[in-house]
Amino acid sequence: MSETTSIDWSEEAILVRLKEIARDGLSMPPEQLNAIEKDAPLMETLRLDSLGQVVLVTQIEADFGCVFEPEDWQQLQTVNDLVHMIQTRAGNEGPA
Repeated sequence: MSETTSIDWSEEAILVRLKEIARDGLSMPPEQLNAIEKDAPLMETLRLDSLGQVVLVTQIEADFGCVFEPEDWQQLQTVNDLVHMIQTRAGNEGPA
């Protein structure tokens, strides 16, 4: 991860990577991983405590090369909302 390259993240690729993060970084059981689908309610599906949320955000930022503010997470209702936010930010890196 020495330099940022532009990767065209598809919705499906982002969803697969989110499940990998949940499995590896958050130790979610298979039944909870299977519930991570596009239309699923984000917070109810992930059921994360504050430490889990930090782990998730940190890993997403590292993997996708984007930064999230706390208020960004308040806007997210579904897993699909998160996928779209990642897709938008990962594809539009650069100075604001």
